[in-house]
Amino acid sequence: KYEPQQHELVRVLDGEQRKALAAAALNQQSIAQGAIDIVITAIYERTTRKYSDRGIRYVHMEAGHAAQNVYLQAVAMNLGMVVIGAFYDDQVKEVLNLPENEEPLYIMPVGFKPVTLQNPAG
Repeated sequence: KYEPQQHELVRVLDGEQRKALAAAALNQQSIAQGAIDIVITAIYERTTRKYSDRGIRYVHMEAGHAAQNVYLQAVAMNLGMVVIGAFYDDQVKEVLNLPENEEPLYIMPVGFKPVTLQNPAG
């Protein structure tokens, strides 16, 4: 979970959840093998309360901006990353113990690149 006041990510679950999360995402192995899986979720009511149905669009735009920033930071740190949107929402919610009104939007596994993908100059 992102804590804006402290500008930090906070672990939301203890224990190993990567294999279960990968299973909920069509067994995409980057999720099971990554050092960390960042999941962007949305509680639409927070935005639609103010902006009505247009708020859904705003939520998606902001989620995309956040994912782009994570991606850019991963590249800057020479880490591997991929953005995954193919998953079963209900299964991801169950694995992450999300409340009913919180929806998963992205799964972003981040980790060290395989040696074959490392930048030799780098």
